[in-house]
Amino acid sequence: MTRQTVASLLTNRLAADSVLHVFCDGPRPGQESRVQAVREYVRSITGFARVVLHEQEVNLGLSRAIMDGVSEILKTHERVIVLEDDLKLSAGFLDFMNQALQAYAANPRVMSVSGYSFPIRHAREQVQDAVFGLRASSWGWGIWRDRWQAIDWEVSDYVRFRSNPVRRFQFNRGGSDLSRMLDRQMAGRINSWAIRFCYHQFSHGLVDVFPVRSLVENIGFGDGAEHCRQDVRGWTSEMVEVPPTRFCLPQDVRTDPDVLRQFRSFNSLTARAIRVAKRQWLSLVVWFGRPASAPVAPKSKRSNLLGPLSPW
Repeated sequence: MTRQTVASLLTNRLAADSVLHVFCDGPRPGQESRVQAVREYVRSITGFARVVLHEQEVNLGLSRAIMDGVSEILKTHERVIVLEDDLKLSAGFLDFMNQALQAYAANPRVMSVSGYSFPIRHAREQVQDAVFGLRASSWGWGIWRDRWQAIDWEVSDYVRFRSNPVRRFQFNRGGSDLSRMLDRQMAGRINSWAIRFCYHQFSHGLVDVFPVRSLVENIGFGDGAEHCRQDVRGWTSEMVEVPPTRFCLPQDVRTDPDVLRQFRSFNSLTARAIRVAKRQWLSLVVWFGRPASAPVAPKSKRSNLLGPLSPW
């Protein structure tokens, strides 16, 4: 999947002007050869202004690896664009991300920029190429140094939040799973940078920028996936195939009630339950369609049912 991600990134006209930093986590037991193969591939990548490989000797896990990697880059840069290695990118991804990061750099109410967009219907008269939401996505995103460094990763006000039903209801405007996911994080049942990221966004009244049409598609699901064996096609938006080189970004930072309503509906308990049921049905179809001699892949203990806000 890493090759597919890099290949799609190279379709962007700004790739040749971009420095690509690749953070390669240390291997888990038994995965040494796979990690070494990825590192050898990274050393062969061309087409960018420069490719820098950061090799980790011990396995940090996805959450810490992302937090440490982003922090490392932002020591010397004012902004960063972050990708995991299981994404397919539109040829307009880098244009949108760089333009949005430039446009909202001085506006502290905008916490981050997302290249992925939830499947949302927009009005026909929509003339702008971006909207604002209350739930950040971890599928291709960007942030500024000052906003990243302001995040309270310890969630120091969690005790007050946990017992406040009004605040819990308000946090769940971005999806009915958010408060419960934060509870699981604070109880040590998951290890997620993303839920703490979203909680900081909520607790400070910040928004996230989304393209009207998605510039990212997740391809990291199925038996070969590390963190997401479940089918994520229920989260897939139609990706822009022929994007503009210049995006029309709104100057007035305010949310659209209809967009927020769709966010709530798409991430509601009912909608999520339906998507899980569909995935289970697809799994049964695949199961009964297997040849009798076909090997069965072991179930992942870390499968992700939550879509673009990953708990890992």
